[in-house]
Amino acid sequence: MKRHGRPSLDYPLKHTEIFLNNRRFQLTVVDDPDQYLETLSKEDVEGTLFLPYWTYLWESSIGLAQYLSDNRTTLSNKSILEIGCGYGLAGIVAAKFGAKVTYTDFEHDALLFARHNSQQNDVSVGTYVQMDWSAPCFQNRFDVVLGADVIYEEQNWDSIIELLHNLLELKGVAIFSEPNRKNADGFFKLIRENGFTFKKSICSISLQEKTAKINLFQVKHE
Repeated sequence: MKRHGRPSLDYPLKHTEIFLNNRRFQLTVVDDPDQYLETLSKEDVEGTLFLPYWTYLWESSIGLAQYLSDNRTTLSNKSILEIGCGYGLAGIVAAKFGAKVTYTDFEHDALLFARHNSQQNDVSVGTYVQMDWSAPCFQNRFDVVLGADVIYEEQNWDSIIELLHNLLELKGVAIFSEPNRKNADGFFKLIRENGFTFKKSICSISLQEKTAKINLFQVKHE
């Protein structure tokens, strides 16, 4: 994708369809993202390695989108912040059911895909912000915070919890999805220690003829 956000030969592209409660969502994604693991990887000044995970369509994003579709009647007019939006699937589903979505990602190119995917699903209204969740750039709070597979590294936990303290409405809910990673228990222990409660549910999703179980967590202020 070029900087104007339309598909181009900058990446090899493929198109995929996701069906949620008999509604079809169309996504343009990077074909064979494994080839970019080395070429798009980079380190910051402290030597922290950033891998191009945004180039993958993760099962957790589909699980989060499924959860939102199942609970679509609660989304109308809600202000939603999606962190690490990648291809934008969860935010697109929320917007389709009337939410006002702000898509954020550390990677600029991910936001180009999210915007394009929003447009091809007839979701024309949205805000797209390049943002590091350890340094959020918003003054307002949101009714809902979404994150698909964003808690896989312990070094991110404090930043995400701080973001929830600062940006989640006191009566709001954060919804996280993750594929049953072993270290997730540590994150949700920390959630409890920092003044939040959570409820867990499980959904099954299919991707590329494989079935995966995804954990969904609804996090709220105590």
